Amino acid sequence: MGLANLNKTNYAFRVLQDRGELEAMATDWIAAHLRGAIADKGKASLALSGGSTPRPIYQALSSVDMPWRQVQATLVDERISDSESGSNGKMVRELLMQNNASHMELIDMSAASDLTNSGFDICIMGMGTDGHTASWFPGSKNLEEALAINTDKSVIEIEAAGCPGAGQYPHRRTFTLPAVMNSGALLLLITGQEKLRVFEAAMMKSVFEAPVKALLAAGERLTVMWAP
Repeated sequence: MGLANLNKTNYAFRVLQDRGELEAMATDWIAAHLRGAIADKGKASLALSGGSTPRPIYQALSSVDMPWRQVQATLVDERISDSESGSNGKMVRELLMQNNASHMELIDMSAASDLTNSGFDICIMGMGTDGHTASWFPGSKNLEEALAINTDKSVIEIEAAGCPGAGQYPHRRTFTLPAVMNSGALLLLITGQEKLRVFEAAMMKSVFEAPVKALLAAGERLTVMWAP
């Protein structure tokens, strides 16, 4: 991996007819990769993002029949707040960890070193209209460290006060770029015309102006799914 690879376009870009088709394809994609990892090594790991786009996908995934006891999950990023109202962990517990997936293990980011060291089988990413992904917000404090290729940290705190994309939760914990890149497969979920324009514009910007561009370093391991 390296910054020189960021402009490569050898990732897969899937255009879906609507959000229902996106939900179905993403659910099947995630389930297939988890089953493949379990078949290969007896277990699977995934990193999960928050936001509105993956919500129905997590809910659909919860009903998929597979050996969920052999799946370990953690969060790509999380809000640091006294309230659980904006918690990504709360969303995952309520939407994904039910039905068949009730036995999946959710590991706190700070205790997920075994997963980050061995690499996630799947990393699910989203994107905001400001071009952020994970909690890598343009203009946020520690963004340069989060995107540093040679950092030895897997998790850092981000201070995003004043960054529109952070909303009312500017204090975050997030995996760094090397931790995310240490994944067998990455799935970026995008919905709507506005976000499509943001993603296309990101290709002409630096990773600090549009951090989502950093995901292109994954090359063919990255799949982008978009629906209007």
